[in-house]
Amino acid sequence: MTEFKNQLINDFPEYLFNEINTMKITARQKGRDIIDLGYGNPDLPSHPLVVEKLIEAAQIKKNHKYSVSKGIFGLRKAVSDKYRRIYNLDLDPNKNIVNTIGSKEGLTHLLLSVLDVGDNIVVQNPSYPIHHYAPLIARANTIKINSINTDNFLIKLEKELKTSVIKAVLVSFPHNPTTQTVTQDFYDQLVELAKNYEFLIINDFAYSDVHFENQVPPSLLTSDPELKYSVELYSLTKGYSMAGWRVGFAIGNESAINSLTKLKSYIDYGTFQPIQIASTVALNELDKFPKELSQVYQERREIIISTLTELDFIVQESNATMFVWAKLPEKFSDSYEFSKKLLDEANVAVSPGIGFGSAGEGYIRLALVENKHRIRQAMKNLIKFFDSNV
Repeated sequence: MTEFKNQLINDFPEYLFNEINTMKITARQKGRDIIDLGYGNPDLPSHPLVVEKLIEAAQIKKNHKYSVSKGIFGLRKAVSDKYRRIYNLDLDPNKNIVNTIGSKEGLTHLLLSVLDVGDNIVVQNPSYPIHHYAPLIARANTIKINSINTDNFLIKLEKELKTSVIKAVLVSFPHNPTTQTVTQDFYDQLVELAKNYEFLIINDFAYSDVHFENQVPPSLLTSDPELKYSVELYSLTKGYSMAGWRVGFAIGNESAINSLTKLKSYIDYGTFQPIQIASTVALNELDKFPKELSQVYQERREIIISTLTELDFIVQESNATMFVWAKLPEKFSDSYEFSKKLLDEANVAVSPGIGFGSAGEGYIRLALVENKHRIRQAMKNLIKFFDSNV
């Protein structure tokens, strides 16, 4: 049989999380009750007002036509208005914002539109898998910097800049999977490096709306108000619990946004227009909703941290994201084997740190996507698992 394939894509390793997911599905088919703390898929529903607006807009015939790939103006203006309210930034909806079909699509096409074959891009290690593979799809070279400790990330970056020509630096704060956040000073220093070495900074800001104790994560764009070196990727997936709606944005540097807009004009017609209309309502009228969701995630987080600490995990301190990132006790060193064993013996699914890059080995990520009752049960199962694996 003749095979039709792209060698680059064919050489990609099997998506590690798919293997865990297959095990989970098989276990459920056998009747086992698997508590899924692995997949970061929000369990909380989208706001009723947004759903109602979607239904209303879907009943209008003209909304079933092709939309526009850059997103309707009202939606882009709503993003601009939100950045003005929270970060006191003035963004031009026509020049600085483009609607994307979620952050993953936005990042992948952004890199395709700003990187040339062979360009160097710095990425964090560990990081969300698409951060490692989107540059490869763009035929760029990735330079991975260990970011388990963000305190020395900028020092390591500057060393690379002195020896290599870097086209872009991709970061993500609040960070998936480590949950780390940074201060505005971090971005100030990063922008200063960009000025000195002429590279584009891309910040995946997908978890900006999920934060605790009123500690609002800073925006990269605040450190670069003229938007000379920066692009930020924003999403409604987590903060508004709209994962399946696929609503994201690329925001920032005019030339980068223009390149992405041009590429998308050849590829897609944007998301279904009623989704865009409903998303506009979310951004304009539901500022309190992400805070309500964050409170739920914080309560769940505290249950998990309490148990993990008792079991000698070292938990990353954080005030953001819908995850817990924890270093395994010394007797467990292989995160993938630990995750499989935990699923098999305790009916609890987690994400192995190795799936996020080599620097993630020895860690696991737990998603806060089950209710408190289910999470408490998962922690009881975890304690029993440790008791039987002493």
